[in-house]
This record gives sequence, C-alpha cells and structure tokens, in this order.
Amino acid sequence: MSTSTEPWVSSTSTALYGSKSLRLYIWGATPTLPSLDPTSLYAATILYATFSSNPQFQIQLVSATTSLPCVPLLQVLDENNLTSEVHTSIESILSFCVAFGLDSALQTDAELNAKTLALHALLDDQLLDLTLHSLFSLPPNYRTTTAPAYSSIGPLDSNPSSSTLAKIASLPLRFQPSIPSRLRNAVETRLTAVGLWGLGGKEASAQSGEADDLAARAGIIPTKKRGLGATQKEAVREEFEKSKLTRQASEVLEVLDSALESKVLSRGEVGSLDAKVFSYLAPLLLAHPKLPIDTLPRLISTRYPKLAEYLSQTKEKLYQEGGVQWLSQSEAIKTPPTTVAEGGSGGEGGGLWSYIWPSFGGGGLESKASFTTNTLPQAQYQSNQSSGARRKPNSSASPEDRKLKWGRAVWICSAVIGLVGYTFASGIVSVRIVSPDEIEEEEEEEEEEEEEEEEGEEDEAEEEDELDEEQGWQF
Repeated sequence: MSTSTEPWVSSTSTALYGSKSLRLYIWGATPTLPSLDPTSLYAATILYATFSSNPQFQIQLVSATTSLPCVPLLQVLDENNLTSEVHTSIESILSFCVAFGLDSALQTDAELNAKTLALHALLDDQLLDLTLHSLFSLPPNYRTTTAPAYSSIGPLDSNPSSSTLAKIASLPLRFQPSIPSRLRNAVETRLTAVGLWGLGGKEASAQSGEADDLAARAGIIPTKKRGLGATQKEAVREEFEKSKLTRQASEVLEVLDSALESKVLSRGEVGSLDAKVFSYLAPLLLAHPKLPIDTLPRLISTRYPKLAEYLSQTKEKLYQEGGVQWLSQSEAIKTPPTTVAEGGSGGEGGGLWSYIWPSFGGGGLESKASFTTNTLPQAQYQSNQSSGARRKPNSSASPEDRKLKWGRAVWICSAVIGLVGYTFASGIVSVRIVSPDEIEEEEEEEEEEEEEEEEGEEDEAEEEDELDEEQGWQF
C-alpha cells in the first residue's frame, strides 16, 4: 500500500479551448487525496472514472467557499468557456456521469444491479456515519487532520523551500477556518441522532464530567461520589465504546470484503460502487497527516488487508501523481457557476429574491453540507442544461426548510409594513385626498396671496419715496 505524502497535484491557469471543462467545487484539499470530505471525494471519483480517458473533457477541481449554494457543485463549460450546465447535488452529478457511460454493465445484468443498489444503501446508511465520526467526533482527529484539510484551498504549495514570510502572507488565500467548524456542527447533529457522537473519545466524556462538576458546585444537580476506581471505570468505558464502534464497522467491512471476493467490487473499471467505497474509506486510511485515534484505519489494515490494497489500487488508477488539475480561486471567479439563462443568479436559485421569497427561483438554495444518503445510481439522466423556461420549484425540500423560508418571508414583510406604518403614523409623510374644486380654491387663494404680497411691496416702495422727499425738504 502506497503511503507517499508528497504533493501530487498540479495547477494550471489556462483552459484547453475546443473541449468541455468539468469544473468541480469540493471542500478543502489534501496532499494525498483531492478532498477529505466523503461526498466531495465521491463526486471527484465518479468524474475521473467517467471522463479521465476522454480527451474531449477536462476535469478541473476548485476548493469551494462559503459563497456557493451547495457543495459539491459541478459546472460544465463549453468550448467557448461559457457555462452550459450546473449540477448542484451529488445525485445530479451521478446522473450526468451515468449518461456518459458510468455503470454501463449494470444495464445488462439485473442481479448485479440489485446487489449494487443494496450495497449503496448499506454504505450510505452505516459506513458514512462511521467515517464522519472518525473525522469530526474525535477532537484529536479533528484538530490534527480534519480541520486543516477542510480549511485548505487547492492547489497546495508543492515547493517546500518557499520562505516563511511568503507562507504567512498567503494564509488568507490558502485557508478558510470557518468551514470546518460549521460543518462540524452539522455532523454533530447528525451523529447525535444515531448515538455516535463522542463514542470512544476521552475528551467528550471529560467535557461532560467538567460540566457535571460545575453544575454540582452550583447546586443544580447532586454531587456524584467518586471512588478510588474512577480512572479504571473511565478506561473500561472507553474500551467498551471502542469495541462497540469496531463491531459496527466490522459488520459493514465484512460485507465489503465478501463483495470484493465475489467480484461485485473491482470488476476492472471503476464504477459508482467502487467510487463510493473508496470515497468513504480512503479518508480514514490515506489521510495525511494520519488520524491520531486510528481505531478504524487499524481495523482495516490488520483484519481486511485485501480491502486496504483495493483502496490503494483505486487511488493509483484514478489519481496518479501530477494527474489532478486544480484551478485557482482567481481563475474560477472569472466564470462563476451560473448559466446564461439564470443571469448570474446562482446554481438553481433566483438570486437575492429567492432568498427572501421561498417560492421564487427553483425553491431556494440547497444545503451547503455535503453529507447525503441518497446517492444511488439513476438509470436515466435528465439534462440540467439551461433553457428559456424557469425551473419548477423543488418539491423535495424538507418541511423544516419550507417552514424556515416562509417564516423568513413573513418576517421581512412584517418589517416592511411596520416601517411604512411608522412613517405615516409619525407624520413624517402625510397623505390627503382632495377634490378638483378644492384644488381650484387653493390655486385662487395662492393667487390672491401673491397679489396681496405685490400690493404690499408697492405700498412699501411708495412710503419709502415719500420719506425720502420729506428728508430732502428738511435738508
């Protein structure tokens, strides 16, 4: 198994005109893999499995920023470097690849197709949560490996001799520290629901113990009595949680090992199932720097060596040294991921108005978090090319999202109405309805006032003349 950690990415700032460019926005960048994010790595893997040998397509990777509506996001550019398609979900990206020949063998083998669908469901339901647990739930792994990988921006610096001052000056361009913490909050909610958050970690239990101690000192909860064997109990609890985690992972890995022996996996060409297995396990086994708490990586290496070798072979097939092209942020911003018909409003949204009003512009923006469980291969590809007609609203949004969007719209409308009402109630602006007769009377009154002013000015002038004459006679 290859464990090289030398930078293997390449960078370019010019597009090959005359061929289509597939620009994929993913989370972060690492020296050994395009991304440590499982779903972003899955999107990149199916793209390389489908188009790496096709000279008419050029794959470009871009580190995503928080300005994107969702990640991963695929932007298809034509030979004129204009955006022709935008795919804003992993399902749409997978359908795009299936239309160009990915999983072509499944269309003629019903039994293989059924087994593949079942394994897809198993990976999404169990293995993805275990991978996210190792990356985000354990604090040492998060600080050492996950946070630097998610906050990095590709292409990574391949020149180790660059000066320290130059590296410090380029920090704002190479790191986005807010992304890992935001994603970790989303992962915590997901893993807490399935009982995996903090499982097998010391710091999570230590933080919980500190919170209980503070609450006991404040009199909120009764003080717990600690015996001489408190340390031993913590060690036993930690080992029990690790064994529970190992047992859950072994159930999935046993199935994958059997699929590898029965040739459901590794059938020569890399399919969507191979890509998913690689994308969910490679961040554990091929991450750099390695995970400090390596419960699952050690389990794969020791008990499933064929599976570990399979992951290394898949990496060598798709991501050869110098074969991955990164596009810088300055180059990617010249052609943002919006189609001509959308007029720069975003991937599937209606710009600012879609943020304010929920039923405008394709149902609003999708979630930026890339952790999905609905990535089964689709038999038919529906083109997402730009057209004159506006897209239909997205009916697949969750009730919580629709409720949040309607609440936002009601709040904005009430704020506008309140501001307008205050303006008129305070007398800043007054409105009065008058009839045409009143308008004529007001005009006549204004004319009379003007005439009176003119007469008054004439009288003042005559008085001044008389006063001047009297003063002259007196002199």
